[in-house]
Amino acid sequence: MQETTTTFAVRRYDPADGRRWVQDYTIPVRPGMTVLEALWDIVHHLDGSLSFRYSCRGAVCGSCAMRINDTITLACHTQVASLLPGPIAIAPLPRMTVLKDLVVDMDAFLEKFRSIRPYVVREGSTEAEGLQSPEARRRIVDSVKCLLCASCQGACPLTEIDTDYLGPAVLTAAHRFAFDDRNDARGDALDGTNSDDGALTCRTISRCTEVCPKHIAPSVRIKELKHSIRQRSAAKRAGPGREDTP
Repeated sequence: MQETTTTFAVRRYDPADGRRWVQDYTIPVRPGMTVLEALWDIVHHLDGSLSFRYSCRGAVCGSCAMRINDTITLACHTQVASLLPGPIAIAPLPRMTVLKDLVVDMDAFLEKFRSIRPYVVREGSTEAEGLQSPEARRRIVDSVKCLLCASCQGACPLTEIDTDYLGPAVLTAAHRFAFDDRNDARGDALDGTNSDDGALTCRTISRCTEVCPKHIAPSVRIKELKHSIRQRSAAKRAGPGREDTP
């Protein structure tokens, strides 16, 4: 039986000398092999200098987000067989600074995430368990699924035009805290996205929704934020004490 092989054309970058190039690696393909497993085969058998991120190997952590044949996705759940016969082009997440090969700098992205206060604020005693009804949970169930893989950030054209734009992943996280009924700072969470670089900047191009590995539809979550921001702004204009809590 003839062995199946394919070639990976991997975008490389060496920070030591600033050199950028595309390097081809031809490897045998096993049944069920993922792109992440293929990259590990390259490291183990062909080139130990190749750098990339991974952690869980099960589409839970989001660490291995990259561009595969011009599609932004997770390497750990992308089957090599679906990409044959190849060659298979591998590149780092776009719109982010590349540190080495497929590893990008996530600091600016994570700083935006921290800026939205991504936690539940409880006023008064926190000894009692914060119970939530099934209906209230359904309100945020999709945004809770976000892996912070930044696939949608890389796909969004606005994150390249405006580097200060919070972006779809951060706004999806903000949605979770703006509509979580256990959060006593829901209004503050919503106000945090009402800025020149916040939810209203979104143009609903929906590239984010196309690439989300968890099918969250960030563009829908951002649309809900926009609606609530406008409602809250109108209530504030109506007079003191009229602000609505999401």
